[in-house]
Amino acid sequence: MKAGKLLNKLKDILSAERKAQLKKYSSLKKVLKKLRTEKRRLEEVLAETSDETTRREIETRLIVLSEQRKKGLAVLKELKKEKNS
Repeated sequence: MKAGKLLNKLKDILSAERKAQLKKYSSLKKVLKKLRTEKRRLEEVLAETSDETTRREIETRLIVLSEQRKKGLAVLKELKKEKNS
């Protein structure tokens, strides 16, 4: 095993902060996956819907989901950068 991997294992063992960070990273990935699934589902519903008010509601929800995912992906990217350093 290389020295870098050994140091990372040692950090994992000794650092409660790092464990919390890794837990946050994995839970954020799960949430982002659920948001992506919901976005795809809403896009399918939108394609099938012809009622104008329902379409506007779905489009609004899609915009909100997209913004939440963007923010989540930015946080995930930052966590990944911290995780690798």
